[in-house]
Amino acid sequence: MTKMAVTLEELKQHLRVEHDADDALIQSYGLAATEFAEQVCDREIVKDIDPRAVCTSIDDVPDSIKTWIKLYVTDLYERRSITEGQDSKIRHYDHLLDRFIIYDRILEHV
Repeated sequence: MTKMAVTLEELKQHLRVEHDADDALIQSYGLAATEFAEQVCDREIVKDIDPRAVCTSIDDVPDSIKTWIKLYVTDLYERRSITEGQDSKIRHYDHLLDRFIIYDRILEHV
């Protein structure tokens, strides 16, 4: 199960949100962003069961991963009303995850 890699307070500060009305939404975006980062990196960010996890607690999450998650959450939060007609968008911050990606997957059907 994915553990949050950025606190709700950090996300709200980054988004400049001072009210509590969107807390559940922001938290769900934070979890979704963390899950996506884990998919990209092919390992957990904050260790639950994965021995290859990047770190053992939310306090140890590298700044580049936290920044990526905050920027991804910003995209989700600010564009939440757009549901279709989107062109493919390049996120210029995706490279922040590069050094955490595990590339040693064995291809069985090569």
